[in-house]
Amino acid sequence: MDVVGCHEHEYGWLVERAGCDITPGFKAIKAVNATGRIHGMIGYGAWTENSCLMHIALDNPACFRSLLAWAFRYLFEMTGRGVAFATVRARNERSMRLCKRIGMREAYRLKDAIAVGEDMVLFEMRREDCRWIPEAARKAA
Repeated sequence: MDVVGCHEHEYGWLVERAGCDITPGFKAIKAVNATGRIHGMIGYGAWTENSCLMHIALDNPACFRSLLAWAFRYLFEMTGRGVAFATVRARNERSMRLCKRIGMREAYRLKDAIAVGEDMVLFEMRREDCRWIPEAARKAA
């Protein structure tokens, strides 16, 4: 599986699966097989000076490790950001477990943010806590 940058016309793949919005400056990377079929994608939007909101979708969980290393390397090393955020429906137990498993921590629970009785959870990953990048890069400012 190869991890490469996405073209704007491919963002629909992520929108369809993750339900995210394409904001100004949106970027994404994808895991593709030899025939070019997309198996997973990570998008970045809502950029600020030091953070962005990440969106993750997978059709093939086997590609996830490859995507993660590049996802955080891009965000923390190449763009120099210090914090990654992700939002998850509290009822989406699979995505909640995934965020925790990769090292994100629950930063805030937004009561009734999805609908009355359905919360949204804001996760964060700080550069200094990211095990997916080299230790030297964790300390860089």
